[in-house]
Amino acid sequence: MLARLLSAAFAGSLLLLTGSPAFAYYSKDSYEAEVSFTGMVEIAEDTPDYILLPSYINRQLLYLAGPLQAAPQKAAAKNDAKVDVLGKHRDGKTGKLYVRYRYTGTFVLDNGLQDIVKIRLPLNLEEIWERSTDKCFSWGEKYRMAYFWAPLNKGCPLVDGVDYSTSDGAIVAKRANTASTAPAYERLADGNGEIRIVLTFGADDDRNGSSTPDKNTDYNAGNYRDVRKFLLGQGFSVRTVAADERERECATTKSLAASPGHVEEFTRKDGGRKLVVRLFWGITNIGADSVAFFCMAKEAAERGSVFLYAGHSRVGLLDLTYMGEQIGAPIKMNKDRYQIYAFFGCSSYSYYNLSYFGAKASKDDPEGTKNANIITNGVTGSFASMSDFTVKTLGPIFSWSARGTRASWQQIMNSYSEKFLTGVNGDG
Repeated sequence: MLARLLSAAFAGSLLLLTGSPAFAYYSKDSYEAEVSFTGMVEIAEDTPDYILLPSYINRQLLYLAGPLQAAPQKAAAKNDAKVDVLGKHRDGKTGKLYVRYRYTGTFVLDNGLQDIVKIRLPLNLEEIWERSTDKCFSWGEKYRMAYFWAPLNKGCPLVDGVDYSTSDGAIVAKRANTASTAPAYERLADGNGEIRIVLTFGADDDRNGSSTPDKNTDYNAGNYRDVRKFLLGQGFSVRTVAADERERECATTKSLAASPGHVEEFTRKDGGRKLVVRLFWGITNIGADSVAFFCMAKEAAERGSVFLYAGHSRVGLLDLTYMGEQIGAPIKMNKDRYQIYAFFGCSSYSYYNLSYFGAKASKDDPEGTKNANIITNGVTGSFASMSDFTVKTLGPIFSWSARGTRASWQQIMNSYSEKFLTGVNGDG
């Protein structure tokens, strides 16, 4: 039930945009292209036209991610699609009423997909829940939600043409990956020579996020400990940052006492530069239990150089406006500061790409890319890979600060061990 409510809530916020900018992009295992397909979804009798997009088409498109990432060669859609309603028609055999539409939008695609990508979507949005079993979802016993819907799974009783439709998405307007680019290392430090990095590790199971990470058995607690060890090995000194100190810095109207999370601060001097790394462990969900995390996001947006998130993506609901409302103080993105954002979770390419560039946009930088790079996963990441992702993203920054070496974006992306269609956006 919670998954259904969450899907319905997200459907209301899923905007279908036109004229989305084409950001520069690099990944070792994927590329961007425009994908176009014709879809259809069953609708109720006498449905007015103004209901078609929000109540049927948008809701149906929530299921797009599941089959795309369950396929042998994976893909993911950016939230920038243009949808043209083609009209209603009634099936002559079944008498069911459908609306047909044309979808055109940006996908990130496995390098092995070059001509078409198979699109599978449910036909009846009410009946699909009753007709689907746990076998029809990736990790269905734990994650029975639209994002993980996978009708081709072994044991799933759904029938093509009855429960869902399959269409060929044409891959057109392919965009070449960048070839030789690098982070703007020199622009990471503020006017005082400080590079502030915020690393956040969200508990896989929220119940574990209320306990310290030291002996915690949560998947992500082990990653926190690994990264802590890495930072100490890099010559950083460490202190614990108390909840009341974080409350004052955040200017939140909410107390962190009930769910404070755990934060350590690591510092290192490199000549005239000072590196400050805030390492967070706790609950990174929606709601009051996550205010401590929201304050970390606020610190990163307003004072930080680098923000790295490792945890559940929460289907795009960890948005800056929402988090500011929960804190009781708006999050004001520093538009003049160059920043690197990295989201290692489920399809952060779809959820935290356009919105964060939009938050960086200004009159002089309408696309928000001059002062930001955003690293995203196209498909579901793995908790087992979060330490690898974190260390290999941070290592080049630490090496540049200490020794002046300049790893390129291509070298950084190529260094990741696992294949999740991970890429850097705005790389150009």
